[in-house]
Amino acid sequence: MTNGQEKRLIWLASYPKSGNTWVRLALCSMRAGGAPIVLDDILRFAIMPTRRRLFDELLEVESGSLTRAEIDALRPAFHDAIAATDPELRLLKIHDRWYRTRAGRPVFDQAHTRGAIYIIRDPRDVAISWARFSNQTVDWGIGNLANPESRLNASNIKIAPNIAQWLGHWSNHVTTWVDESGLAPLVVRYEDMHADPVSTLARMATYLGWEVTPDAVTGAIAASAFDRIADQERRTGFAEMPDTAAQFFVSGRAGGWRDVLSAEQAARIERDHETVMRRFGYF
Repeated sequence: MTNGQEKRLIWLASYPKSGNTWVRLALCSMRAGGAPIVLDDILRFAIMPTRRRLFDELLEVESGSLTRAEIDALRPAFHDAIAATDPELRLLKIHDRWYRTRAGRPVFDQAHTRGAIYIIRDPRDVAISWARFSNQTVDWGIGNLANPESRLNASNIKIAPNIAQWLGHWSNHVTTWVDESGLAPLVVRYEDMHADPVSTLARMATYLGWEVTPDAVTGAIAASAFDRIADQERRTGFAEMPDTAAQFFVSGRAGGWRDVLSAEQAARIERDHETVMRRFGYF
């Protein structure tokens, strides 16, 4: 268990395809005063604490020989170890829902956590983007958002480079972080990043305790413009792009679901997630 001096982790949490990487790019540029960035810079700026190699190294285990339950039980200790390796605040990207181990300890524990930013996106857009990213049908994406047992990297056939992340039901993903975690996360809507990037980025920087300057904010907005980062990916590639996708950054539109989903598909998502969608302004 860490002490109060080691509350160094700030989680950038979201359901997949909700704009987490885009936010990381903007924050990376803003932290550098609004400077242009190389896509793979964010691999060092805000790491994903799911890398199996890092898990094994810090805990001195071989996770490939462990069950999923055994790995889950060790994840709070893994995060303790990450917090102890660096005296500075660490931004960490995560897609898990907030949950506890079977022994009752939060995986994202206040013992090592300074704060959290939760990025939320209209699930109708998430379903489309998630399906495209996974090379699956839109109906698969809709079903995945409603599956309480949905996980990333949960193959029983091969050992993935990342340990499994428990996504669960989209609505539950939101409420576990916002209502149950006790971390009082700053909630950032993907749509607000589009509609008002200046004030949205400034809010995040203030939450992180960074100095907010007009040049840093406007520079970060320019550096993370979607057409700019998509063009950079086409030219140089991006380390986080999986084999299932042709490109990581495709369009990034807010509200694009209106041109893709059938009325029945949209209605399914709205039935599955109505309460949380209404709460966060998606009706």
